[in-house]
Amino acid sequence: MDKYTGCEVNYAPQHFLYQISHYIHIIHNNERKNFDRLKVYGALLLVFCKGIIILRLKETISKQLKYYKDDNYVIGKYFRECMDTIDDNNLYMLRKSCMYISIVYIFMLTISGFLLDNFHVSLIHLSPVPLLVIYLFINIYTLKNKGQISTAKTAAICCTFYFFLGVILAAIDIFEAPAGQAIWLPIAVIALPMLFIDRTYKYCFEEAVVLSILLIFSYIAKPIDGFIRDLYISICAYVISFISARIILEMRARETLSMKEVTRLSALDKLTHVLNKNALIEHMDCYFEKKKPEESCAMCVIDLDDFKYVNDNLGHSTGDMLLERVGQLLIENFRAYDIVGRYGGDEFVVVMPRMSDENILHSRCTALQMFIGDINLGGEHRVTASIGAVIGSGDLKRETIFSLADDALYKSKIIGKNCCTTWVIEDDIVDRDSLLIMSKEKHEAVARLFEEEGKRFHVIHAANDDEALRVVSRYHDQIKIIMIELDIDEGLGVFAIKYLKQRESFAKIPVIAVVNTKKAEAYAKELKADDILAMDLPDEEFHNAVTRLSGR
Repeated sequence: MDKYTGCEVNYAPQHFLYQISHYIHIIHNNERKNFDRLKVYGALLLVFCKGIIILRLKETISKQLKYYKDDNYVIGKYFRECMDTIDDNNLYMLRKSCMYISIVYIFMLTISGFLLDNFHVSLIHLSPVPLLVIYLFINIYTLKNKGQISTAKTAAICCTFYFFLGVILAAIDIFEAPAGQAIWLPIAVIALPMLFIDRTYKYCFEEAVVLSILLIFSYIAKPIDGFIRDLYISICAYVISFISARIILEMRARETLSMKEVTRLSALDKLTHVLNKNALIEHMDCYFEKKKPEESCAMCVIDLDDFKYVNDNLGHSTGDMLLERVGQLLIENFRAYDIVGRYGGDEFVVVMPRMSDENILHSRCTALQMFIGDINLGGEHRVTASIGAVIGSGDLKRETIFSLADDALYKSKIIGKNCCTTWVIEDDIVDRDSLLIMSKEKHEAVARLFEEEGKRFHVIHAANDDEALRVVSRYHDQIKIIMIELDIDEGLGVFAIKYLKQRESFAKIPVIAVVNTKKAEAYAKELKADDILAMDLPDEEFHNAVTRLSGR
């Protein structure tokens, strides 16, 4: 029964929409002549206002919940994607905190002697000194190993410092001024979110622990009134710290993620959507600095064949389309953690961490060549790519492994288009001048050369052209002379001499061609070998030729 109209109602009274429809129905149909029309209109207005308030309240709560979920997502993403930055910031702020705490500590002790009557330095006043001295050495260690300290170790270092600092401040608050108000630890609790980046629930736990220690000290050492005051200021500091931690964390997360996105976009090549040259070199340097010596990795240098022909004959727009498509293929066909970038023009570089199998590497490269060959430019021109790929381990630098891959690419270019050369590089240390001997077999004459020339050179043997070029590429700074057996019928040595004389970085290394026929001698002259020796000459002739060309 409705209290304003006396009519039977069949709705849930709490649902204002049904109430409004009920009153409108009564007024419209004039079901009762004796009801108070003014009261009904007033009730209708009251219910309408209540409904508006409820709707606005629900909308506001819904928006706030959405904002809260969005903020939680941003903060979660921040901790998932930016832990390296967070660790660096925490260690940096720890170093700054130790420095400024030391300065303020010395300053406070100094002025206390002038401003406070009967002030004397006690053991509690000196309690921060051991902590600051220990962390002086820890900070030196973190600075020397910047970027190499794990997240768990960073958290342990920072949390340990702030915990013991909190205990020391609690002791100073309670035992140095038993009749006074605790102030130093509450201030430190409020300041913690500015100095240390952590998740909100961890802030709550960490601060609850140190404030509990303060309150335990206060309960033991102070009268009940003093304990109540300390409890009050601790709760206030805790709430303020929680709110400020949430606000600061949201701001840090949004700012860092925005900067990361800007950096990511600025690092991409606008046409191919892979890393541009500067970003590629930066990513490679970062990887090789952190790579463990025992970890193998591979690098591929990919060059499109006849790209100038595409630009000149099919148009630059077609060339751009080709580069964009190749960039997409590289992104699709390599792993998410591989480093893929455009080195310049039509040349791309891919670094594959933890790649140690030459067969898998060669399969990846040939599959990529197949996909590139499927690109249709709308004409008769067939798109091909030459690839040079190397697998290396040990302490190889980025410049070294790139130079090796580039030499492998040059070999692919000389062999012909759409070729792939893969090398596995050994990280053997050669620290003296070297002589490279390439022969099909390590026969008696070669053994004598090893014995004789080994006194003044580190002698290296290669069994074929590919192995010889791989050795020259790796140790060209140490190799002073190369001796190559030239066999025209089997093709041994022909390509090696041709490559060495065409490659500008190797052209200055003297090459001795060892021949067994007049035809081979003539061909060696055509290849511009620095000296030509018959295979049946006495050992002294070989020794004299090596001495003359090497200058030793």
